[in-house]
Amino acid sequence: MPPKAAGKTAAKAAAKGAAKAAAPAGKAAAKAAPKAAGTGAVAAKVLRDTKEEEKEEKDTEPKQDKAEDQKPAEETAPKEDEKTKVTKEEEAKLEEQRKAEEAERERKKLKANGNVVLKYSMYDEKFPIKDGKITAAEIDETYCLSDVMPGCKIHLSSKPSEEKYKMESAGEVFPYIFEEPLGTFHDLEADETYYVFVEEDETEFLKSQERAKQNFMGVKSAKTRGEGCSCIEGNPCAQECDAQGNSICHDWANRFAVAKAHGWLGYQAK
Repeated sequence: MPPKAAGKTAAKAAAKGAAKAAAPAGKAAAKAAPKAAGTGAVAAKVLRDTKEEEKEEKDTEPKQDKAEDQKPAEETAPKEDEKTKVTKEEEAKLEEQRKAEEAERERKKLKANGNVVLKYSMYDEKFPIKDGKITAAEIDETYCLSDVMPGCKIHLSSKPSEEKYKMESAGEVFPYIFEEPLGTFHDLEADETYYVFVEEDETEFLKSQERAKQNFMGVKSAKTRGEGCSCIEGNPCAQECDAQGNSICHDWANRFAVAKAHGWLGYQAK
């Protein structure tokens, strides 16, 4: 056989062999293709379902959170309303208190100047005040208390002696008018009555007591002595002499000390 013919024959044989070998592979690929396609479809469906479930969960969660958030808000709303109400009531009370304090300041300002009545024993003189103040020296100048009780201290109170002894007996603190400095009285009001209290100097008081005992040593009781000095009965004499000029009080300068030595309480007993 010529060389060219032999080559052609060999080429044809090779082509047929290749075709036969490729045929089974093509058939296998053709059979596998539908199976692969089916698997992909299933996977796609599963993916879609998963995404839809996730979406539903996401849509549900905000609703639940919103419901949970709304519930506490509804529960706290009454508490917040009550708190607001209490705050308004407190503000109203503070405003009312402020107005009352302002009115009291105005009232005191109107009564800061004028006259007050100062009572001591049987005396009840009027004294001028300025800016609600008066001094012990001004009181002593009229009542001459330091002449009778040297070194004494003068105090004022809005309550009388009877109240003082009752309160002290009950263990309560008796209120005196504020002094700053000592002997200058503050916050007095015109047209009011105040009571004078005298705190004797301890040394001078003991001296006066000794002097009183010596002056009245051997004096008989009121039943036998007749008319005369009432200091030894526990009441200071109201006058030194009688209408005829006869001496009544045995120790006029120390009448208060003598009366105290015989039971005087510091005010006229009733």
